Amino acid sequence: MNKKGFSLLEVGVALLILSVAVTAVFQFISSTTLSVYLIENRTYAREIATNRLALIQTLEPFLGTSQRFGESEFGGKNFFWSEEIISTSKEFNQLNIYVGVTKDSPIYQLSTFIEKK
Repeated sequence: MNKKGFSLLEVGVALLILSVAVTAVFQFISSTTLSVYLIENRTYAREIATNRLALIQTLEPFLGTSQRFGESEFGGKNFFWSEEIISTSKEFNQLNIYVGVTKDSPIYQLSTFIEKK
């Protein structure tokens, strides 16, 4: 007698393979979503740092202080920034701008030299 269909063992193996594949796909989607979120935050932080540099060079120069702190909203999110200026020579100051989602952990740092005025 020749029976048609799948045995219980074959169905079990097929379900095992399917569950492994589905788990792998969900892990891939999850890690991709997290990566996109982190890249988006770093991109926003870079834009904030670039904007702060432009402001320092034009409207908000350092006058009598060596550090400043603040908060900016960008892309519907709040970011914290800090700036420090260090005298390195007669002609130049080193400027460091740190931007992060929290005050204590920057996700982007911009370091450059600006001419003393």
